[in-house]
Parts: sequence; structure tokens; C-alpha cells
Amino acid sequence: MLTEYLRLHLPGKRDFVLSLRRAMRAVLPFFILSLILLAISLSFGLAGGIDEYFSFNPELPFLLLVYESLDQVQVYFFHHELPFLLLVYAALFYLMRPETWRAVIAAVPIIVLYLGMDLYYVFMHSIFKLDDLLLLPEGLIVSPIWARIGVVAGIFLWIAAFLVSLRRRPRELALPLMLLLLAAAPPIAAYTAPKHFLEIAGSRGLNVVPWSDRWTSACMGRATSLLLFAATKHKAMAELAMQTPIDDPDRNPEILRATLQDARNIHILVLESFLDPERFTGLKFRTPTAPPEFKAMRAKMHVATSPVFGGGTAQAEFELLCGVPALELYTSAEFNMLDGAKAPCLPSVLAEVGYRTVATQSYKPDFFNSEKAYRSLGFQETNFPTAFAGSRPTYLQYDDTEHYIFDGDLLTQNLAYVKKLMTGGRPFLNYVLGVYGHLPHDTDQKRFPPKVDVVGVGKNSQTYLAIQQFYYRAEAVADYLKKLREIDPDSLIVITSDHLPPLDG
Repeated sequence: MLTEYLRLHLPGKRDFVLSLRRAMRAVLPFFILSLILLAISLSFGLAGGIDEYFSFNPELPFLLLVYESLDQVQVYFFHHELPFLLLVYAALFYLMRPETWRAVIAAVPIIVLYLGMDLYYVFMHSIFKLDDLLLLPEGLIVSPIWARIGVVAGIFLWIAAFLVSLRRRPRELALPLMLLLLAAAPPIAAYTAPKHFLEIAGSRGLNVVPWSDRWTSACMGRATSLLLFAATKHKAMAELAMQTPIDDPDRNPEILRATLQDARNIHILVLESFLDPERFTGLKFRTPTAPPEFKAMRAKMHVATSPVFGGGTAQAEFELLCGVPALELYTSAEFNMLDGAKAPCLPSVLAEVGYRTVATQSYKPDFFNSEKAYRSLGFQETNFPTAFAGSRPTYLQYDDTEHYIFDGDLLTQNLAYVKKLMTGGRPFLNYVLGVYGHLPHDTDQKRFPPKVDVVGVGKNSQTYLAIQQFYYRAEAVADYLKKLREIDPDSLIVITSDHLPPLDG
């Protein structure tokens, strides 16, 4: 009797197979979309330079690294990004009738988002933000006719396909509309309550990476980074609106124009972690920490207080070039708030009175948003290494993407460019940012064998390596200064470090 009861009430093998097939059909579109997004992230991300996947800590929220066996097979899973995207996908998917093409129609906006952001980086050398949508009309105006037709036709076709496939019965729309409202909650919160949105996101490990929008996009996910960028900006703008505007007459270019009697060339050199080893009183040096030609420079050295320690080069740059404290009141780095709009900083004021303002940044254009930030500060020309410049014009020849350019190589090329600037007939601001000396202090031992015999620190420590680097860096700076004075004796020259490095030992 029990056997008969179980036979009648338990599903048979055929029913089980049918249920399994239905479940697989229901899950399959979501699984395929996940694979597509992962493939886009790895392929277009790598092509566009968003290539940090293989060096991430497993605790980072966007990608979870799982190591299997001794071969360390890496399996990547979206951690925060994917659930949100699948929620959006589910809402669009179930808003449509169960037809063959609804899986594709629902996936199109998400795939376009991923492809669009990565292609934008490849061609525009900048991470896409929601504000960039405001530039779409202008972009279409200057685009070829086929591009304009393609964009308009693509949008029209997707909307038409979605509306044709839309469910008609109100009761069938209840669940997908509820999913759509849940998916809309984070974007709405990012715009209407950015402070609370960022607090909640931060508690879950989702934050804007201060020194690189590229890392933010790679670490946090494309969609998540869009919301973080938008919330950060709206929070900053809301706080800024509460501030009383202050008119600073000292920044009026007309005052400078009226009082400027001798338009001397200005050279500002900012060096990454350019420390003076002799300030380490706990160490004993058996040999000089710098070559003899640096002695005269050391006699004129002063101590300046940097707004940051261990990192945050852009904060020191901001204070140096704008003359106001970098307090991180509105964002993690003031440079990240600058979008190219004019700011009354030193380069801008000098440009107003006839100076040619030239910047040389020896690393990537997206390093602390430097490309847009420099444009906001008033630099008319920015040069990046050829390894990262892409199609941008530059004089700085350096094609090694794995190592920072040595100060001596950077300054030698800059000196040659200064000679060219001096033939232009205009006074100029020559601003140079060197990043050699950044942690870790990797050194080419064949080219730069250890010169400083120091007691009190291990030879494998970062402190020891930084001290050895300083000897050669000091030599390069002294040589640059000597030659610069020879060709431009009346110029104003400022040489400074950005901050102290975080050292061990």
C-alpha cells in the first residue's frame, strides 16, 4: 500500500527529467550572460589596460579569486556586481512574454554597458561616467553619418523589440515590476541620497579607488563604479553648495599682468618619495648618501609639510599648483573632482598672462585622473610616456610598461624639450612629475649597483632600496639643475618631493 502511495504521489523519472530541463532553461540565460560579462571584462579590459585581475586580493568585492589544487587554478566570480546585474536582467526578462528572443533583448542593455565602457576606455583613454552621457549629442554631431544612423537605429530597434515582447496582462507584470523597482533602488539612492549610499557601499567594501578610476572600474565592476562615481560627485556638490563663495582677488590675472615686470621661465619638479636618507638618525652611513655634486643642493634644502604620507601624489600636486589645502572634503582626491573645466590655479593664471604651460607626467594618463585634472588646472600641453600616451602627442620616449622611468632618463629628455621651448619666444611653465621611487623600490642592479654602505637596516628592505635609489636620483637631479641653470640662468626653479614613502626596516 505504501509502495502504491509513493508511486502515485512522488514524481516519476520522466517528471523529474522534465522539471530538471525547465530549471536548466530558466537558469541558462542568466548563466550565459554571466559568462559573456566575464569574457568582456577580461578581453576588452585587458585590451584597454584594465588588467589588474591577476593581482587582486581575494577579499576585493568585484572579483573573488578561488585557488584550487597546487596549480593555483584561478576561478573568478562576480561578488557584488553580478547579483545587481542579474536582478536588472531578471526584471527585463520577465517583463516580456516567454519567447525565444526575450533572453537576447533583455541582455542587450547590460552587454552594451560593458562593451561601451571598455571601448570608451580603449578609444577615449578615460573611464566612462554617467555625466559623459551629456556629451552624447555633441559626439553624434561630429560622428560620421553611419555612426549616427547606427546609434539611433539601435536604440529604436531595441525599444521596439522590447515593447512588442512586453507582457499585456497586468497581473503578469506585478513580479517583474517589483524586480525592476528593486534594481532601480541603488541608482535612485546614488542620486537622491548619495551620502547614505556611499556609507552603505563603504560598509560592504565598495569604494572609489582614490588614485585611479581604472582600478575602481576593474575592482568594483562597471555598473557599480558608475554609481560610486555619481554618488561621490553629488555628495561633493551638495556639500559644496553649502559653502559661501569666496572671491580671491590675488588670483585675478589682470593684477598679475599689471605687476609682472619680468616674465621669467618657471620650472617645477615634483619627485615621487624623494627622501633625504640623512634624516634617518637611527641609521649609520659609512659612505655618502649622495654624490658630491648634490652637496650644494642639500645646503639649500628646506622641509615642507605634505598633505599625505605614503601615497596620494595628487594631493601634493593640488596644493603645490593651486595654493589651497587638499583636505579631501568632497572626494578622496581633489584631482578626481576635476573634469577639465577651468580652475583658477597657477598654470591657468600664468596662461592668462601669456605663459605657455607645459606638464610632463611620467606615468599613465588616468593616474589620479591627471589628464583631466591638468587641463582644469590650466596646462595647455601634457606629455605622457609613449608607453601610455597612445595617440596623444608627446616628447617623452619610454616604452617600458612594467617599470617607472628613471629620473635621469626623464630629466634628460625634459632638458632637451626645455631647449625647444626656449626658442618659442614666450615665457613658459615647465612642470614635471617623476614617479620613479614609487613603492616597491625595484632597482636595476646592473645599471644601479648599491652605492651607500648603511648599517641598521636589512639589505632586502624597502628602506635600503630607497636609500640606494636616492644616490642615483640625487645625482640625476644635480646634473639636471646644473644644465638647466646653464641654458636658463634667470629662471625660477622649484624641486620638491610629493610625500614620504611607507618604509619598512
